[in-house]
Amino acid sequence: MSKNVLEEYALKYALINAVKHDGKARIDAVIKMILSEHPEIKRKGLIRDLVEIVKEKVKEVNELTLEEQLKLLRDRFNIKEIVEKPKETRKDLPPLPGVEEALNKYGKIVTRFAPAPTGALHIGHILRAAIVNYLYAKKYNGEFILRIEDTDPRVIKKVYYDWIIEDLKALGIKWDKLVIISDHFERTYEVAEKLISEGKAYVCTCPAEKFREYKSLKVECPCRKLPLEEHLKRWNMMLEGYYSEGEAVVRLKTSMKDPNPVLRDPPLLRIVESVPHPRTGYKYRMYPLYNFACTVMDHDFKVTHIIRAKEHEHNAAVQEAIYRSLGWDIPIAIQYGLIYLKDVKMHKRHIREGLREGEIKGWDDIRLPTIRALLRRGIHPQAFFRLAIETSITKHDITLSMETLYAINRQIIDPIADRYFYVENPILVKIHNTPKEVVVKAKLHPKKPERGVKVYRFKGETLKVYIAEDDLKLLKQNAIIRLIELFNIKVKSINLEERIVEAEYAGNEILKEIPKIQWVPEGLCLKAFVYKPDGSLGEGLVEYYAQFLKPGQIVQLERYGFAKVERNEGEVIYFIYSHP
Repeated sequence: MSKNVLEEYALKYALINAVKHDGKARIDAVIKMILSEHPEIKRKGLIRDLVEIVKEKVKEVNELTLEEQLKLLRDRFNIKEIVEKPKETRKDLPPLPGVEEALNKYGKIVTRFAPAPTGALHIGHILRAAIVNYLYAKKYNGEFILRIEDTDPRVIKKVYYDWIIEDLKALGIKWDKLVIISDHFERTYEVAEKLISEGKAYVCTCPAEKFREYKSLKVECPCRKLPLEEHLKRWNMMLEGYYSEGEAVVRLKTSMKDPNPVLRDPPLLRIVESVPHPRTGYKYRMYPLYNFACTVMDHDFKVTHIIRAKEHEHNAAVQEAIYRSLGWDIPIAIQYGLIYLKDVKMHKRHIREGLREGEIKGWDDIRLPTIRALLRRGIHPQAFFRLAIETSITKHDITLSMETLYAINRQIIDPIADRYFYVENPILVKIHNTPKEVVVKAKLHPKKPERGVKVYRFKGETLKVYIAEDDLKLLKQNAIIRLIELFNIKVKSINLEERIVEAEYAGNEILKEIPKIQWVPEGLCLKAFVYKPDGSLGEGLVEYYAQFLKPGQIVQLERYGFAKVERNEGEVIYFIYSHP
């Protein structure tokens, strides 16, 4: 057994193992796979040679991206099945804590998703904060509330309200109630006045910097010691517009000596008059802060479970202090870890910066992990649900590769995506001595014959087709190549300067060991552009039957990847690349 053969085995199984494990192959696993399939290696005493070769190939493979690994696996070894069966380890969410207690007290489970309209939703919002809350409400026949938290007019925009609703509907998330906090500002005023009148809150007019000093020294500010009547007077002055922005704040009375700085008389309401609210204009000047509005709304709408990221630990502490001051029951709180995406900046501030600088073209720019962008790329709504169940609500932070989402999505869209040939940076191939008449009948989907076939009829002894420039590496003089669904050709010459390959007909027998590539016939093809998530634009030709494609349709461009039709302009079709 030659070294070349061992190297081929090592490369093949390193690629298979890497694709199965998020792009990283393991030496021991690869060796085990090879010996299982080729026990003769052990009998011939080649174990030591194999180990050294596997080490080398695993290193090479692990330096490739998962997309490159998939492509090499398909091109060189014609293996596609490995990517069609992503592992599923969880079918449903774990039981929700405190269900019996909540049902006894309130009669039903109530959860909520509470985004702020400060930008488009991204995958970090959706997986746990939205989908997990939604699924738990449905799991227990409860109620799911969509609550838009628009308490700071300085950072919110009207269009984002609409997008939150649009994106959730696009995912198939249906809420039982829509609550917009700006509809309930006056309710927060009622609760604040109750706290002030009971001596549990006060109006502070200390400059912000001075209060920070008191806070750091753990001493009470002078305002706190004023009589109750003075605070009620100040409260009415706030309502009547006597104070300007930054001159007065309503604070909860806690303890200025609390070990947790956020619990030292936290603010409840403040004045904002420099910016009109997108929905209420200048009607209100006094706005509840997030923690106060959140507490009042959760209580009023009888939320039983607050499922949120552990980064809200400080907010949770402040909200619990407000609950205790009001004598209200505290909902069951469940905290989960953060989700990080490898090599992806998904915070809204990064996207906003990119938009202002012109680097990003919109919140649906396909380079982004926003829901709008991912749906535009062809990620199926159910893929988000499956990934949400997979990640669940563990307390540990999770680092996800987008490849995990792609693997789940691939499983969903593969059965529904028709197949088309696309060649990027086309090279003309002249095939001589072909049969006088050739009829090609290619299934739209290999496993769904009922979808129909694409029929091509060619006459004459020379056939001209285009192949992808990337496939030139498979072509050498006298090499035998299979044009998928057509026939075999034998390469006679390659002219890179003129981008022409001369070949001749080499029979129709399907030979397993030869490369198989896609093609499109000259004169029966359309111009095509493919927008890619890395910002680049692919340009090539797609087969003639793509003329029937409709915007939004998901297809598989053979040996290239899945794509979504962005626009069909008749002469030109625009695709958005989804993933391998």
